[in-house]
Amino acid sequence: MKISVIVTNWNGLDIIKKSLPRVIAASPEAMEIIFSDDASTDDSVNFARSLAQKHPKLRVIVQKKNVGFVENSNYAVRHCKGALVILLNSDVYPQKGYITSTLRHFKNKNVFGVGLCEVGHENWAKLIWKDGYLQYQPGIEVSKLHITGWLSGGTSIVRRKLFLRLGGFDQVYAPFYSEDVDLGYRAWKSGYTLIWEPKAKVKHYSRSTTSKISHKYVFFIQERNRLLTVWRNIKDQNLLWSNRLAILYRVLHSPGYTKVILAALKQTLVFPPPKVFPKLHDKEIFDKFSTSRPLDP
Repeated sequence: MKISVIVTNWNGLDIIKKSLPRVIAASPEAMEIIFSDDASTDDSVNFARSLAQKHPKLRVIVQKKNVGFVENSNYAVRHCKGALVILLNSDVYPQKGYITSTLRHFKNKNVFGVGLCEVGHENWAKLIWKDGYLQYQPGIEVSKLHITGWLSGGTSIVRRKLFLRLGGFDQVYAPFYSEDVDLGYRAWKSGYTLIWEPKAKVKHYSRSTTSKISHKYVFFIQERNRLLTVWRNIKDQNLLWSNRLAILYRVLHSPGYTKVILAALKQTLVFPPPKVFPKLHDKEIFDKFSTSRPLDP
């Protein structure tokens, strides 16, 4: 199968000077490596273009204006050529063999994608419903192959056809956070399987980009998107009622939460719901993780 690697970037020159050459060196199986830049104001694009002169597989895409991680990623997937797409943040350093160890899983046509193993943060994601919200816990038995609730938008490999069929990352979550959790849930609901592969190792220096943004704003977006994840995906009425009670509790005990609700409502008015092809109910998805066991190697 043809493979495309996508590295998304925004003002990450200091990071990509180290990471991009390593991505190229660790990805001999890829037919192309796309550097998708989100209108950086530093010298990222010039560096990538100079590197592309030495490595013909490297393609440079530059957004005309800053569109955020979600659209930058979706755009790159729409314009790549591979049947399989590896999504990497600019602060990810893949290790040799990270691609090869995932390919066997795609012999199963029901597999939507495979999560890569972040060294130092080795875990798959266990989906749970708790305190009125869709949440996840780090999985145990991290040395073994396992299903996972979602695939990180910066450390995963997906089927391009299925990614596009589901509409990619939902723009409602822009500029960042929860878009990958949402896509994973939609994939499960549509009857696909997500796998975490402990042998596909990468190092991820998380928050290298969001660390440049105010903590208060990042926290606000996290809370807004946490709410949107429920509203966009959950249909079970019992779960929705527990969410409403949780919202009421938070408003009564933290009046500032009203701003979070209004921001989430505004997003739903701007962005229509993404595509879903329901095959599983919410309870069936959560049951998969309450009884899950490691997969056969």
